[in-house]
Amino acid sequence: MKVTSHTSIKSIFRLLIIFLLLLSVNANQAEVSESAQQAKELWEQAIAAKGGREQLYKVNSLVISYQEAVRNFLGIVVHRGEVQTFYLFPDRMWSWDDGLPPPFHLTVGVLDLTQNLRCTLYKGAQKPLCGPAKQGASPAGEGLNQAQYLYLMETRWVKPEPLNATKESIGLKKVDVLHTRFEDKRIDYFLDQKAHLPLRVAVFYGASDRPTLTIDLSEYMTINGIQMPSKQKKGRINFQINPSYDESIFTRPPSIEAGPKAWQPSAKPTP
Repeated sequence: MKVTSHTSIKSIFRLLIIFLLLLSVNANQAEVSESAQQAKELWEQAIAAKGGREQLYKVNSLVISYQEAVRNFLGIVVHRGEVQTFYLFPDRMWSWDDGLPPPFHLTVGVLDLTQNLRCTLYKGAQKPLCGPAKQGASPAGEGLNQAQYLYLMETRWVKPEPLNATKESIGLKKVDVLHTRFEDKRIDYFLDQKAHLPLRVAVFYGASDRPTLTIDLSEYMTINGIQMPSKQKKGRINFQINPSYDESIFTRPPSIEAGPKAWQPSAKPTP
């Protein structure tokens, strides 16, 4: 009788452990499911706050421009330079980058994925360096994609998948953190709980737990029906959506002499 009783107790104990494990698994699954649903709802709120999917899907091109200020360890500005980038989605971009101090140089770049071509002209060089766009480990179109998920969130070509949501704080301000994934990146959007617009975006490549890129965004304004930040970190940032442009920037060699507004259409003389 003692052996039978002992065996019965062990069996009941095993069943109890299994039951508790099943309860724990079911609870975790329910929690994950609830978080995933909350993430989808937050994403839809954010897309609506940006101006709506219909407006976002009308974006074919984007110009981003700002003044880059580089400071030394004392906080003194040692260099100011203009940065302008024209994006023609989904596969071409032109850039003017004077954002780094010496010994770095002003560069003008052209990327055309349709032609598998990348050209970079450094100030002082006699001709640009050109080669295949699709080479190396880094995706050739990451710059094009990044402009979309950082500033527009969703477009016809870039659609991060909402995974789950948490709550954090930026300073004293509570925010909803929307965790998403796009290709091999985790992208976290820190959303204002009332306006539902991103106050911060953090990008994690691969399986890293540390963000490779973090930007703070504020002072939103309406551009072509879309809410865009006018301030990034402590500096001003400007956007133009679907502007007129000079198509020849993708067929002629990049030029320093043409200046930072070379993407703009040339004024045609009146006949």
